[in-house]
Amino acid sequence: MSRPTRREMLELAADREKCAARCDRNAASGDRAAADPSNSPTHRAQAATAAQSARQHAREYREEAEALRNGRMPGEDW
Repeated sequence: MSRPTRREMLELAADREKCAARCDRNAASGDRAAADPSNSPTHRAQAATAAQSARQHAREYREEAEALRNGRMPGEDW
């Protein structure tokens, strides 16, 4: 498989940023559910865990986008 062109890498980076934004929205939704006293304690705990996971995914997507913008494939330097 050939290496993506610079343009393709920038398109991939833009896609990763969109994914990160979606994860941020999911994290905010989880935070709201975790703070809602009308939800059961179990539901609130699960929502908090989901929000934490979504924030981690957003960080990972942003790291991949940064690597792509810098001309590297994600994970290349690992």
